[in-house]
Amino acid sequence: MTLIKAWTAQKLAQLGLWLAGAFGLSASIPQTAASSDTWTPDTLTNFGLEMSKGFGNGL
Repeated sequence: MTLIKAWTAQKLAQLGLWLAGAFGLSASIPQTAASSDTWTPDTLTNFGLEMSKGFGNGL
């Protein structure tokens, strides 16, 4: 049952990303290689800016 849940969640995430791209709502989050599990001021700022795009004019 866990395998089905994981597969379903993955497919729903892919569908959501596809729909967002189809409607021009996809965010361009740069993929950088993480050398450690720490946040720098630049990565935290970039993350916050990309996340805030999802709220549109709501915030």
